[in-house]
Amino acid sequence: MKLRPFFLICVTVLILSVTAFAISTLNCETCHNNIYSNWLMSAHAHTQAVVAGELSEERIGQTPHDVIYGEDAEDCVACHAPTAILLKGGMSESQVLGYFFTTINGKFTKNTTVAHVAEWPNVSCITCHKVPNDHPIGKATLALFNSQTGKYKLMKNIDELCGQCHGNLHFPDTDHLTYNGWLLSKHAHTQAVVASELSEERVGQTPHDVIYGEDAEDCVACHAPTAILLKGGMSESQVLGYFFTTINGKFTKNTTVAHVAEWPNVSCIVCHDPHTVGKLSYFNSSTKKYESMKSAVELCGQCHGNLRFPDTDHLSYNIWRGTGGIGVPDQKTMPGVTCVDCHMFVSNVDGSNSAMFRGHSWHIFVKEADDRYTTSCMQCHASMNKIEAKTIIDKWRSSFLDLEAVAQRNVTTAMQAMKGVKNKTLRKALKEAQYNLQYAECDESGGFHNHKYLMALLNDANSKALMILSEVSHK
Repeated sequence: MKLRPFFLICVTVLILSVTAFAISTLNCETCHNNIYSNWLMSAHAHTQAVVAGELSEERIGQTPHDVIYGEDAEDCVACHAPTAILLKGGMSESQVLGYFFTTINGKFTKNTTVAHVAEWPNVSCITCHKVPNDHPIGKATLALFNSQTGKYKLMKNIDELCGQCHGNLHFPDTDHLTYNGWLLSKHAHTQAVVASELSEERVGQTPHDVIYGEDAEDCVACHAPTAILLKGGMSESQVLGYFFTTINGKFTKNTTVAHVAEWPNVSCIVCHDPHTVGKLSYFNSSTKKYESMKSAVELCGQCHGNLRFPDTDHLSYNIWRGTGGIGVPDQKTMPGVTCVDCHMFVSNVDGSNSAMFRGHSWHIFVKEADDRYTTSCMQCHASMNKIEAKTIIDKWRSSFLDLEAVAQRNVTTAMQAMKGVKNKTLRKALKEAQYNLQYAECDESGGFHNHKYLMALLNDANSKALMILSEVSHK
């Protein structure tokens, strides 16, 4: 009987040992099958051929050591498969290149291709997640595995993580500057915009009122949808209460930003599911799920159009489509040209900011190192420079604003003239004029997006207003 407690202890230790061994040998896909399946179809899971292509095109005659440490060094292992150094009992980055890619006499050739494919780790789960020893009880930490040090570098947020390889945070002299382009964009600076709206239009309202009230407006959904993932998970109204100041729980004319360092803006993972990189997705802050997009235009239209919120007044996408006006024929100023053709143009000039930003500044004009500008207009108008393009854009905007002012004045006058008038035909015309005017004003380009259609909307609104004024004055 005295041996029984000892026996139970032994059995318990054995069970715990077996359990610990089982946990230690689990693959990520065992518990995260859906995420793993998505990753398998992503660009992160297919990096070896990319490296082979570069070695066989740009590194002919170089040794693995030359590639990593030579005069024109490029540490492709660090971003394309950093955990490869942990294989085969431990390897240096140059040894990784020599093992996973074919050479002749120790040098890369035009025929260099992949080797030991089954062992190549790609950009795997543990490249971006530091898994604690007690996992799955513990929680994986956002971190980059540094193949140069063999250690993890902790990240403050996912944008900082993306920026290690898709920006210059890890390698200052890289030509992969998508993250840097994003930093220059409005997408990376959205908090002050929300604060301004709250302090001007939402004074006296609570965060709950803004999101769910009678005049609800879900500003979180477009200005920082991934904010709901922070602080262990928040509702959209909690996001507003945390990131913007209130007094007694209500917004005031002095409402401003709060916890600035944590605000995620419209970050990488708003438009890219991190586990299916290469495929466009929209993160829905209401459902906390990603929605697959058929095209970049459909993605833009979630926030810059009425695809997500039917009653929004941000309608650049709809104006681009050239549909929706009352009594105005559908039309496009530049048929076949989409949002990303102008706003995400990528130059084919190596070393240019336009090429390195990969379109993620969303600027039509991208300033280059020599102070000249690359303009997206040149893809259709090869000889056009910034001055010529800006002249056309300014002309279109100016003509829009001039006609808008006239239409506003006449529609307002028509509204006043129609007070007490019950003529159904005139009231219908007034309603259409108001709608087309307001619709044109919901475009956010100042008159450039689909210029012909915008002008048609304004002309229709103005002509109907003048018709009303003429009819009323004769009665």
